[in-house]
Amino acid sequence: MLRWLRRKAEEQKGEQEIEAETQRHETEPKLPLEFVTERPNVGAWLEMEDRDGQKLFLPLAYSSVSVGTSEECDFRLSDNLQGVDKVNPKHAQIEQWRGRWVIVPFDRNSTVFVNGKRAGENVLSDGMEIQLGEGGVKFVFREAKSQE
Repeated sequence: MLRWLRRKAEEQKGEQEIEAETQRHETEPKLPLEFVTERPNVGAWLEMEDRDGQKLFLPLAYSSVSVGTSEECDFRLSDNLQGVDKVNPKHAQIEQWRGRWVIVPFDRNSTVFVNGKRAGENVLSDGMEIQLGEGGVKFVFREAKSQE
């Protein structure tokens, strides 16, 4: 996903190292992610409300999380979310890159808005609002502050 961002770093690695790294990430066993009702206190998560106004939290438990309405996604958006009809089956990827979280649309038909502005690949910070599609599902990206 982040090929153009990673290009310079990858140029310094051998092709075999890159291939081995890619295969490791693709073969990680993943269980589908689900919302929880208790706010996490570590790591990063997406925060939102369902149609009934209940606060929901999605812990980002993997280094790469696909989001959409398809069962193939790591996190499948359900019908109890406002604007789910505006979200593509495979809409976006949220992944870690160099210790930061980044959101990447799957294709040009998968519009992503960050803080109200249309975005391509975008580094996320605590409190940023993410919207998938025009009038689609909205989340707030949250990240626990380190205790250092």
